[in-house]
Order: sequence, then structure tokens, then C-alpha cells
Amino acid sequence: MKKRRKKPKHKKEGAIGLAWYSRQQWEILKQVADDAESLDHTFSQWEAKAQNAARMLRQSGYAVEIVDVDVTELLQWCKSGNRPLDGEARSDFVEEKVQDTRSSGRPGAKDRTKTS
Repeated sequence: MKKRRKKPKHKKEGAIGLAWYSRQQWEILKQVADDAESLDHTFSQWEAKAQNAARMLRQSGYAVEIVDVDVTELLQWCKSGNRPLDGEARSDFVEEKVQDTRSSGRPGAKDRTKTS
């Protein structure tokens, strides 16, 4: 009887989407988010935390797909679904983008969080 090999930890199924904002998009998000008070105060604080989150996920064996977020598109997505623009909506929006990428066969976004 053959033993089944366990999948290596670094080959977990699927990618985890991570919202990525330019400095300009971050400033817009801070102005329009319903939960703006819960966001980091500065772009630099957010960027450092996002890079750390991507690194920790990769170290845990997950693939990370960076999703460039256009806040105007996100806001329209929230309005069309009659949702507040909050953390849950941002997460769902990013997950939908990752799913769209998978189903279309397009390659994922370039990972700008890797350190050289």
C-alpha cells in the first residue's frame, strides 16, 4: 500500500488577495471609507503593515496576489451592492478580483511586496 504524500506547507491551494493602494488612492480611501477612523493614519504606516502581512502570509506557505485597488471602482462596487465601504467590503472586493483573475486565465498582478 502506497502512502499518500502530504502537500508541502509552502504549496497551499489558491492565492490570498491583498489590497494594494497607491499613495493617491490611499488618500482617496481615507476620505470616502465609512470606517476611515479604523484605517492607518498615514500611507507609510499602511504600506509597512501591508508589506509585513504579505511577508508573513508567504512565510506561512500562502501565495499572495496583490490587487491594485482603484477606490473609485471600489466605491461604485459598494454602491451597486448597497454596501458600506468598510473593511468587509474591501476584502470581498479584493476576493472578487482574485476570482476574476483565476477564471479569466490572466496572470496575477506583479508582487511589489517582495524585498530584494
